Amino acid sequence: MQLIRFATRVGASRVAALLGAGIAAALVAVAAPVRAEVVTFDTTHTLFHESPTRTKMTVYTPGADLEVAPTDWLRVRAGWEADIVSGASVAVKAGPAYANTHPGADVVTTASVHDVRNQARGGFTLKKENVELTGGYAYSTENDYKSNSFNVAARTDTYEHNSQFEISYARNFDRVCDRVQSANDSPARFRALEDSSGCFTKSNPLRTTRDIGVDGFQGTWSQAWTPIFVTQVVYTAQVNSGFQSNPYRSVILGEGLKAQEHEPDNRFREAVALRGNLFLRPLKAAVRISLRGYYDSWNVKSGTAEAELEKYLGESFRVMARGRYYRQSGAIFWSDDYSGGDRPLGPKGQYWTGDRELSPFSSWLVGVRAMYAVRPATRIFGIMESFRAGVSGDMLALSYDEFTLGGQRIGNARAYILGLTVSALF
Repeated sequence: MQLIRFATRVGASRVAALLGAGIAAALVAVAAPVRAEVVTFDTTHTLFHESPTRTKMTVYTPGADLEVAPTDWLRVRAGWEADIVSGASVAVKAGPAYANTHPGADVVTTASVHDVRNQARGGFTLKKENVELTGGYAYSTENDYKSNSFNVAARTDTYEHNSQFEISYARNFDRVCDRVQSANDSPARFRALEDSSGCFTKSNPLRTTRDIGVDGFQGTWSQAWTPIFVTQVVYTAQVNSGFQSNPYRSVILGEGLKAQEHEPDNRFREAVALRGNLFLRPLKAAVRISLRGYYDSWNVKSGTAEAELEKYLGESFRVMARGRYYRQSGAIFWSDDYSGGDRPLGPKGQYWTGDRELSPFSSWLVGVRAMYAVRPATRIFGIMESFRAGVSGDMLALSYDEFTLGGQRIGNARAYILGLTVSALF
């Protein structure tokens, strides 16, 4: 699992002001019953931890969102999210051939990772009869990455609300910090970024920035065939352009040459997902099945199958269990050994990577979730119309077909994810 960098950040003072203004608006709405405002406050907290061979990563992600509906045709929202990251990642990747020819060398090195990503986001939704128009903007920053993104979407209901169609578009304008390379050097002699000091400043002449553009498209068709059976078809496409390598990671090439990871500047992705939701009335339970196929221009192909069972225990409490299987092929330029190993694991073309997520692998995920919701006849504490809280836990196990660290297989390739969400309607 990698952190998704197309997120955003603001300073703590700006976040506090943003949330403070939202809470103030909520209190005003409650104190003035003559207005039709509805205020929803959500907070989520996720803890991710993994510690496979030679690496480890812990990520804590808190977030908060506030939505206000001053009229029945307008909703306005604002939110904040952060990633607090600590651990160690692979800084130099070597294959079995290099390990055999350099038996006394540390063929794989790791580097400590400590970073905080902050994101501020906002948006609005306009609704008239069966049509909704949505727009949003997000800004994020961390030590070595900055992002500006916006999204727009249109949705409509037809055929007595049994059919729903939605199209959306998102655009990211991102910048990543990198090391200044010599003008006379080829990519095979590029050096990896040492650390994030001096990034996005003019004080360090060895730092520069690389642009990344992301265009995302999505189309969705949701269909209610009967009161208890609903299906959904989702098509997504994404075009990435710009610097897509990890600037900190190096790969051992032929004759022991250590070069910064070098990946293509352009990548086209597309996927189709099919989902079905069946409510079993006698059991007061819902079954959900999802299938997804994916392909990109780097020749990575994958398939995902997921199943969920959610059981209602009374009016306020429900529990859910789920399982997911994922399988993918490797990128066309993927190799476990760029230093001269035999095919099919040896060098492949002009690109090289140490990213295990571009190698062939499979994964299993199992998880549980519990949700409690209450909407009493009178306001809770005199201010809340409803309240909802949920906890979740997942275990992700990964199996790598080819990826090794100097010929050593990845062990303990498991990740644990804990989640907490709380929502209140005022």
